[in-house]
Amino acid sequence: MGLIYDNPTLAALTLTRIAAEESEGPTELTGRMHTILDDLAQRNGPEYLAELVIVLARARFIALDDLARTTGTSTAQLLDEAEVEALEGLDDGT
Repeated sequence: MGLIYDNPTLAALTLTRIAAEESEGPTELTGRMHTILDDLAQRNGPEYLAELVIVLARARFIALDDLARTTGTSTAQLLDEAEVEALEGLDDGT
């Protein structure tokens, strides 16, 4: 039996929890994420990381879709706003 985060859905939740902890202030948790991802790639191969990305993208979409329904905004509009914000972040170097 592998580690609990060998399941892409559980790995995504683990990484989300680490991200939530990071949101409380800068820590060394980003290094922890890299360690987990490196371990997962070694244990399960690089194709596993593709599955993990798919799970994370779906979870992000579900969260945006829930937010859209709650706020009365369209999901497409929230995606557009997130994309613009990410593109503007490129100009800032973030």
